[in-house]
Amino acid sequence: MRRYQITLNERTFDVRLLSDPRQEQVQVEVNGQTFTVEVKTLPLAGEMATALPDTVRPTATAAAPSADTITAPLPGVIKSITVQPGQRVAAGDELLVIEAMKMDNVICAQRRGTIGTVYVTEGRQVAYGELMLEYRA
Repeated sequence: MRRYQITLNERTFDVRLLSDPRQEQVQVEVNGQTFTVEVKTLPLAGEMATALPDTVRPTATAAAPSADTITAPLPGVIKSITVQPGQRVAAGDELLVIEAMKMDNVICAQRRGTIGTVYVTEGRQVAYGELMLEYRA
């Protein structure tokens, strides 16, 4: 997935993200050694959230990920959408492709279900974490 170079107390670490950073536990590789780390999302401080102008506040398209939603795992352009509302999918089925840095990133279903709403269109730019698809309830 992603690779970072982090410097802490004048020591540099080569860090690779091996699994989805939106999960509660994430696999990371630090200088060649693999670890499982816990990830917690912290809310904005109340005064920071109220100080943001409306144009910067999160919208419904920046929903928190859940088992019923598919959000963008990276920023990019929607290259193709292979599902439509009402279509049944199985875990592992291709849902859409995001092009980022001239690479195609295939987004697959993590579970079986029926597609409810498709929020994106081909050729559209998406931001990290943006809501793209939703399963039908």
